[in-house]
Amino acid sequence: MVCNGITEVSILKLNHFNVYQLNRKREIMRILNVIIVLLWFCISLQAREQQTEKSKKEAPGFKVLRAEEHYAYLKEKDESPYEKDVFDAIKYISLDSSKDIYLSFGGQYRPRFEHYSNRFWSEERDQNFYSQRFALYTNAVFGKYARLFGELYHGYTSHEKEFAENDQLDLFQAFAEFKVDFASNNIMSIRFGRQEMGLGSARLVGIREGPNIRRSYDMARIIFNRDKTKLQAFYGKEVRPLFDAFDNVFSLFDNEATNPKLWGVYTQFVINGLNGLNEIYYLGFQADNSTFNDVKGDETRHTIGIRRSGKIGNHWKYNSEVIYQFGEIGDDAISAFSIDTDWHYELLHTKWKWSPGLKLEYTSGDGEKGDGKINSFNPMFVNPAFYSLAATVTPINIIGVHPSVSFHPQKRIKLYVEWAIFWRASKHDGLYRPTRFISRAGNDSESAGIGHQYGAKVGYEVNRHFSIDFDLSYFIAGDYLEDSGEAENIFHIAPTLNYRF
Repeated sequence: MVCNGITEVSILKLNHFNVYQLNRKREIMRILNVIIVLLWFCISLQAREQQTEKSKKEAPGFKVLRAEEHYAYLKEKDESPYEKDVFDAIKYISLDSSKDIYLSFGGQYRPRFEHYSNRFWSEERDQNFYSQRFALYTNAVFGKYARLFGELYHGYTSHEKEFAENDQLDLFQAFAEFKVDFASNNIMSIRFGRQEMGLGSARLVGIREGPNIRRSYDMARIIFNRDKTKLQAFYGKEVRPLFDAFDNVFSLFDNEATNPKLWGVYTQFVINGLNGLNEIYYLGFQADNSTFNDVKGDETRHTIGIRRSGKIGNHWKYNSEVIYQFGEIGDDAISAFSIDTDWHYELLHTKWKWSPGLKLEYTSGDGEKGDGKINSFNPMFVNPAFYSLAATVTPINIIGVHPSVSFHPQKRIKLYVEWAIFWRASKHDGLYRPTRFISRAGNDSESAGIGHQYGAKVGYEVNRHFSIDFDLSYFIAGDYLEDSGEAENIFHIAPTLNYRF
């Protein structure tokens, strides 16, 4: 009787497992079918577009940082070398007879649907939700030497409120810029107010493009440009996006505000006879109540780094960076570092322009507990979607190996496939979730393997205004996750539409 009871229970569990697996397979197949149909549709659109090419070239694409766009080519619209665009009328609205004072308007609408299976490795965290971003900006230009820039943001998600995802309406950027022209190609600009800023490869200061609400700072910044040399000096505080309308308070002069501070000097330059771009920088960071492994308290961290990027010959592209950090958290001294290198080989003469690549990285983790030192690297303002839109892990206490390949089946279609393998750099330190929060303690586990992540991204640029992206990732939990808690595999897919004007 007992044996029969055990057998019946086992059969019921097996049947339940089989039904679950069948539903999972059906779910994945439905998603893949949608992707295939949309890809076919995109390729068809591209073929039609190629058949109707016009004599004039398409206008320049929109920049990631919208405040850096320039529309001087529309000053005399009849002489523009570019195709006419339906939004040309609002890109250069002249306010004086010389047309040196003008207004420019633009914006973005970005809807996205996301599906998670086992979010944060939890069996009970299957989620489906919709999110959207609305942005509208205006740029008021007063000749060559002054301008005012402002941008409004709205973010919404259909599930519970999350940081940087929900904000009814707020002032995302609002700054004044003044320029001084010392000589030919020697220009210094001063920006003051709320503004975006991205530096280098965004390992430390990124714009947070993944979530609905991007990152901005209440900041004073000086930018000096001379030929191929650029020097920036800045001091500011991160803007914390809250959930209600116009509640993101300007905090630069508020000594009571706990917003993380950022200051530093960032240089970019080239060396004659040496290919590539060189970057040397110092960044200062201060935050209240930071938590790393076995320490918690006020954090003051200093970062120095060197980065080189560029091309070697016609085929090789590289991006390498070395970073060292020091300072203190409470009474503990900081000594941390990061090393990464990213290489790609472009097969230019193949039909689809294949480009295999390999990225290697090491970001330090903490050593012995209670030794008065903290060795956990701090990526500070990195994009939460640094590894994928699933935003599962962040570059702290990570050894990563990322083989990848990208290719272009059509001119406007790009596919990128990556396999990422993660280990803990230190078995005494834990795992961290974007952006800087510990999610799994070290627990003295002897396992280093965090897991594998398979990722794919399909991007189709329908035209300069409209693009479609599909991000898909599957994270297979490793031994360390199994030792330290829930360890379900994570499946994530996020089709995104993006319309800019």
